[in-house]
Amino acid sequence: MRPLSALVSLLLVCSQATAATAETGNAAQALTLQECIDLAMRNNLQHQSDYHTLANSQAQLESARAPFAFNMDANITAPSFNELRDTQENVALATRVREENTDFSYSGDLRVSQRLRHLGELSFITNAQRRDFSSNRRTDFLDFSGDMQLQYQHQILNRPGEEITLQRAEHNYKNARLAFERQHLQLEGQVVDDYYNLVQNIRQLDIERQRLEQSRANLELAQRKFEVGLIAEVEALRLQVELLSAEASFAQAETAIEQRRDILRETLGLDAAAPLTVTTKVDYQIHAIDAERALELGLARRTDMQRAEIFEQIRELDLEDAQRRNGLNANLNANLSLRGRGDDVGDISRNFERNRWGVSIQMNMPLVDGGQRRASLSQARIALEQSRISRKQQRRQVIRQIRDATRSLAEAERQIELRQAALNVAARTYDVEQSRFELGLADSQQLLQAQGDMTQARLNALDAVIDYQRGLKNVRVATMAELEELAP
Repeated sequence: MRPLSALVSLLLVCSQATAATAETGNAAQALTLQECIDLAMRNNLQHQSDYHTLANSQAQLESARAPFAFNMDANITAPSFNELRDTQENVALATRVREENTDFSYSGDLRVSQRLRHLGELSFITNAQRRDFSSNRRTDFLDFSGDMQLQYQHQILNRPGEEITLQRAEHNYKNARLAFERQHLQLEGQVVDDYYNLVQNIRQLDIERQRLEQSRANLELAQRKFEVGLIAEVEALRLQVELLSAEASFAQAETAIEQRRDILRETLGLDAAAPLTVTTKVDYQIHAIDAERALELGLARRTDMQRAEIFEQIRELDLEDAQRRNGLNANLNANLSLRGRGDDVGDISRNFERNRWGVSIQMNMPLVDGGQRRASLSQARIALEQSRISRKQQRRQVIRQIRDATRSLAEAERQIELRQAALNVAARTYDVEQSRFELGLADSQQLLQAQGDMTQARLNALDAVIDYQRGLKNVRVATMAELEELAP
């Protein structure tokens, strides 16, 4: 066997072994795109963290609502006992008097309050007491007493700080919920990207396998033609180099698959050693997208647009709060109290011996504070103006993103047809050049050129389909609308 023939035989054996190894895949069940999305929603660590952030915002909202809830407090003292033993000396009368007395008392009070949003706070306080007094020097008595108070407080110039805090918490929760919805969609988009990256690499491996098989077949043909003297050695050497190049590209494609698989594992929240296999069939459907409809729905549904509006509202609350804390404030106070006592519990309500009611307005205003009030108000106004500018910027960015997404999708649709047509031409050209090479009408260089063009055309056609799938995802992310809603 000639040296060239021996080397060629070794290359053919190695290439066959490599192809056989590549076909041995993971035995795990292949996951669809939707199954990968569902898996990520359950296992992705960042998604779990985002959920806890939302839950924390909800807890803060419940805390801010607490002051406006119905409140009832009770205190009971049962019993209270005091005993006194004392000896007093009267120097003038030269006498000594011993006093002994005991005092038993039972008391309890109840407070009920309700803060009314925008209407102030209403409180009702009542208490009752029984006192049993016994003494060797005084008259023993059994006394029952009770008090009832009705109080009302209301800030008449500015809203109370608790109301501003509650409204701020409501805005923060809504903002957190919108952020979670956006993060949810972005995670879905990340899964789509990582999934199709892996699918693309697996399909590229198939294309490289086809190239490897073609290179091996062409080298075998060249070897036979060289042995009978139909071609020069340089023709066979060119095909030998092509086989080596195909081997290298095939190995690189295998490595790329494992790298993409690790990335997808991380996105799905799987362990590094967890088996992962995905379906590689790319079924695509052309969706007609109305660009103006996409822009309309995107501006209405984009959560970042809504969040920008919420941020502006929060800054307005901050300014209101700063004005409240650093300006004139007035409180309206009204109260009604009744006090009764008697020898029996029933006597309390019939013997109100002390009745009182009153109304007052209390006002306060900082006078000299070294400029702190002016600085805090200025900061709040600047923050509000910045939020308004950011909102306008956000709107412009959203418009650009939606337009870019729809234009890119339309271009991806055109590329599918163009690249498929180019693939058909390249495949036909390779078939012609291969036949011409077999008949001795073309050299190896022409054959290799045709083979390279066909391999690249296959890759381009695959890229076009994958790019279209990514384009559909980008339109959904940009508009936060379903594709059916964007149809003309």
